[in-house]
Amino acid sequence: MLKIFLNTVFRKLYLQKGYSLINILGLATGITCSLLILLWVEYELSFDSFHDNKSQIYSVYENQTYADGEIFTVYATPAPLAIKLKEDISEIDKATRISRTWGKLMLTIGGSTFIEGSGLCVDTDFFKMFSFSVLLGDPNLVMPDERSIVITEKMSKKYFGETNPLGKVISINSNINYHVSAVLKDSPKNSSLYFDYLLPFNFIKENWSFNLNNWDSHAFLTLIQVKKKTYIPGLETIIKPYIKQNLEQSNADLALQPFTDYHLHSISGKKLSPILYVRIFSLVAFIILLIACFNYMNLSTARSERRAREVAVRKVVGAHKRGLFALFMAESIFISLLAFGLAIVSVELLLPFFKELTQRDLSLKFSDTTLLLSFAAIVLFTGFISGSYPALYLSSFKPIRILKGKLYSDSHLFRKLMVIIQFTISVGLIISTSIIYKQLDYLQDKDVGYQKDNIIYIEMMDDFHEHYSHLKENLIKIPGVLKVTAANQMPINFSNSTSDVSWKGKSTDADNTLFQLSFVDYDFIETFEMEVIHGRAFSSKQGGDSLKLIINEAAASAMKMSYTIGQKVKIWEYDCEVIGIVKDFNFNSLQVGVKPLIMLIISDEFKYIAIKTDGNEQPIINKIGETWKKCYPKIPFSHRLLRDDFSYLYKAESRMSSIFIAFTLIAIIISSLGLFGLSSYIIEQKFKEMGIRKVFGAEFQHLFKSFLIRFLRWILLANLIAWPTTYFLMQWWLAGFAYRIHISWFEFLGAGLLSILIAFITVFYQTYKISSITPIKAIRYE
Repeated sequence: MLKIFLNTVFRKLYLQKGYSLINILGLATGITCSLLILLWVEYELSFDSFHDNKSQIYSVYENQTYADGEIFTVYATPAPLAIKLKEDISEIDKATRISRTWGKLMLTIGGSTFIEGSGLCVDTDFFKMFSFSVLLGDPNLVMPDERSIVITEKMSKKYFGETNPLGKVISINSNINYHVSAVLKDSPKNSSLYFDYLLPFNFIKENWSFNLNNWDSHAFLTLIQVKKKTYIPGLETIIKPYIKQNLEQSNADLALQPFTDYHLHSISGKKLSPILYVRIFSLVAFIILLIACFNYMNLSTARSERRAREVAVRKVVGAHKRGLFALFMAESIFISLLAFGLAIVSVELLLPFFKELTQRDLSLKFSDTTLLLSFAAIVLFTGFISGSYPALYLSSFKPIRILKGKLYSDSHLFRKLMVIIQFTISVGLIISTSIIYKQLDYLQDKDVGYQKDNIIYIEMMDDFHEHYSHLKENLIKIPGVLKVTAANQMPINFSNSTSDVSWKGKSTDADNTLFQLSFVDYDFIETFEMEVIHGRAFSSKQGGDSLKLIINEAAASAMKMSYTIGQKVKIWEYDCEVIGIVKDFNFNSLQVGVKPLIMLIISDEFKYIAIKTDGNEQPIINKIGETWKKCYPKIPFSHRLLRDDFSYLYKAESRMSSIFIAFTLIAIIISSLGLFGLSSYIIEQKFKEMGIRKVFGAEFQHLFKSFLIRFLRWILLANLIAWPTTYFLMQWWLAGFAYRIHISWFEFLGAGLLSILIAFITVFYQTYKISSITPIKAIRYE
């Protein structure tokens, strides 16, 4: 029975090579896209899933409420919170604080010095909460004391080779010695917590003299592990006012987020969180697969006449409608299986390029049961959706009618509907891709209010503040170096903030206004070419500006001062004076607007040296490296370019845009394949008619025009449906950006013209191919 079935299917495929090829290629292309997106989606959803206790681990975050009613949502929490929560609340089993090392650390190992910045400071509960495999050391006592350092396998091989590193001494910043207590297996790439080494949390107190009992400083990630069957809404109610209970003037409420949501779900509620892109591309995968299925349905129903007599004969000899339906469905699933085999080969070939595009370590793991089940589901879904209507349609034929020569005509309405849906989706994708690309291009090119090109910056070590003046003097002497300055952060990401700011005449409405803070050196304004619109910039010639402030327009507006220059402002316990106002500039991603900003000089906070060049960067970088080695011969030189970091702000959106463009092109190709096959069949049906018309003098352009008008009606209707739908969807997406483009009619017109062009070329080719045949052959046809 199976042999007969296979022989029948392969015979049909062979006899109808062109349509079979279009069907299989269309399905294979759709399945290939779906598989690639499925691999990416599965990878994104798998983040942090390898932890045994993942369902019990929660991130604690803050909702800070400010004067304008804005809720500022952050993971940053006070240092004492984790320990206090564990001590006071019985439902909390374990708790840890996590902090990135504040800047890069200088590690000395066996007389050699290295710069490392991918370290975490953690509490001992960290090793009980998270499933990072211990390769060397005691799994029950990974970090036995405050002088322990835990390193990864990668770091062990890098610095110790094949030697057992346990007990080896690592000196940090040349003043504190730590011994290696354990080696962990490298953290998986789908881990939100990535590190090369782990230090005791007390390192922050020892190395940076930070008060770990301060409830008013929000700087650390707090993670808790709850006991099984804990009622989370009830726990959230308990911890919500916890900071206010320990700090009366606090404006922060606490909330919980499952740690498995940490990677994809934004706590701020912004619509452009990563989970949105996962959902969008899951939808894109489904749509592309659906378009491919529509092609199959379209061509199968269009060619129903060729199978009408087969159905009639089968019914005469006893076949039932249910059996015929099952037969045609089996054929469809088998063709889907052939397409799936081709798709697997395509995925293997395309995977290296897709990995580069997504920057993810994707692979086809045939040992993964979940993945295999997904593959089976795709095959069955494709086979069922693509074959259901043709099977139902063919199995419903009446044998008497067919045997009398009254052939069924295919479902014109259904075919039109399929083409319209395909091109509606394709046009919508074209418009969306164009708008997304223009928005990202706009963000990259927008004037952010400061100079981001030709800026090189170096991250400083802890004790470099003592040597900064000497280094600055040497750097400014390098030919091509125009300015040198320092700051605690670069203007692409000002993250320090406070609401402890007061001024004369401050109203109660301005209480809890959040101000961003930046600690800068002289020449900071000039280096980044910021525009001073009132007053002056910092100047060492003015007798010292250590208690002077420069604010932005947003801060001046928040303070509501009639004349800001010279006004007294108190920040914490410091009495300061405003000496200048700079024009608003964007110091975060352009997805958010400009916030009130205060800049002041506090040299102890400097972490970066910024160097403005004349544009001839590489020779200057070499000279900077030579100057660095003269000042710090034992410390490796490393640098970054500010424009690269600016581009990185939109890396996720840019990557998504590239993927979106690629799959939009594929959707267009699949739709074009369907239109090609369908137009070929329809024109073939008119073969005899065209021959007779040519005999009576009809020219090619008249034949082409008559067919083109038929297809254009469908394409224009698809555009009319796609345009308003896509417009509202793109308006919704753009609303997630503080700065955005205005949607113009060019995107819609361009997509419409492209769809018309596809129809024009397809119909032109098919008409030309048929009309070029001698009329006598067409008349003899049938």
